[in-house]
Amino acid sequence: MDQFLSEQVQVPDAIVSVAFDKAWRFVEKDPLLAHNLRTVLHSRLRTFLECSIRNGERNTLNLANEAIRNLRAELAPPTEQ
Repeated sequence: MDQFLSEQVQVPDAIVSVAFDKAWRFVEKDPLLAHNLRTVLHSRLRTFLECSIRNGERNTLNLANEAIRNLRAELAPPTEQ
């Protein structure tokens, strides 16, 4: 039983890691997010990815794109109208 639980944890961790790498390549160059601290970006990106994993998403590209959208919605400066 412990091995089964360990495997369940490792699969999402591996998916989060791959999705994080995909998203980070975009995030680290995104001018709308450049004013944020790197540690904040890392933390929030991982949180968004883990939330999507808990909701059942397993496609790394979908995970990355959704996390980027959420990160921009939360941390990008408001646009002037």
